[in-house]
Amino acid sequence: MNPQVADREQNPPNGMAEAVRKRRDRQTQWRAEGEASLLRFVGQIGILGWIIVVPTLVGMFVGRWLDHRFGTGIFWTAALLVLGVAFGFWSGWRWMHRQ
Repeated sequence: MNPQVADREQNPPNGMAEAVRKRRDRQTQWRAEGEASLLRFVGQIGILGWIIVVPTLVGMFVGRWLDHRFGTGIFWTAALLVLGVAFGFWSGWRWMHRQ
């Protein structure tokens, strides 16, 4: 059995140890690959923007369609716009933490 696996089974990792391990892995990767390019950062900002904007617009357009279909003023538009914004920010948050 691998000594590291045996150690983890006896002493399960805590949050701090896991954070230190992730930081060490990121530093090792940075040393091997070097600094990311400016275009990569600009691309990430663009992707993040689309991750937030698309659900917002979908919620707004579906809400407008439902409002026109049922003659409900802005009832569905407001509700689905808020849901789209919330879903967009949640998706963006998850995407940022995976990067």
